[in-house]
Amino acid sequence: MKTHFTLLLLFISALSFSQNQNKIDLEKLKIKVHKLINQERVNNDRKILNQNLYLKKAAEDHAKFIAKIQNLSHEQTDEKKLKPKDRVFFHGGNSFVLVGENLLFTSIKEQIYTDEDLETLALKMFNLWKNSPNHYKNMIEHKYLYTEIGFSIDWENNKIYAVQLFGAK
Repeated sequence: MKTHFTLLLLFISALSFSQNQNKIDLEKLKIKVHKLINQERVNNDRKILNQNLYLKKAAEDHAKFIAKIQNLSHEQTDEKKLKPKDRVFFHGGNSFVLVGENLLFTSIKEQIYTDEDLETLALKMFNLWKNSPNHYKNMIEHKYLYTEIGFSIDWENNKIYAVQLFGAK
C-alpha cells in the first residue's frame, strides 16, 4: 500500500511539472524578444543579430544555473564555465573572439500564456535590458553579430530567468 501511495505522489508531481512546463512557450518568447532587439538594432543602424547553436547551449546552461542559485551572476562555480566566454567555449563556440552577456529575472503568473501574454512578457524583458545602460550597450554593440537567449522558469517562486549571449567571430 505504501508503495502505491508513493507511486501516486510521484505521478502527480510529474503531471504537475509537465503542466507547468507547457504554460509558457519559451521558443515563441525567445523569437519575440529576439525580434524586439533586432528592431532596436536596425533603429540604431546596426546589423541584425543571427542565432548560433553554441551561444544557445551556453545561454541555456547559464539560465539553469542562475535559476538554481536564485541569483543573477555572470560567473559560475565550475572553472570550465566560470565566465560567459568560458561557457561559450565549453559548448563548442571556440571561434568567438568577443562575448557579452545580459541577465535578468522577472515575475511571471501561473497561467497559460497566450500570444498576447507572450508579447507583453517579451516587451517587459526587452525594456528591462533597454533601460539598463550596460545591458543596452550590449544590445546595440556593433561588433556583435550573433546572439541567443536561454530561459529557466522557477514556478515555485513565479520567476523566469533569462540569459542573452552576444558574440563576434
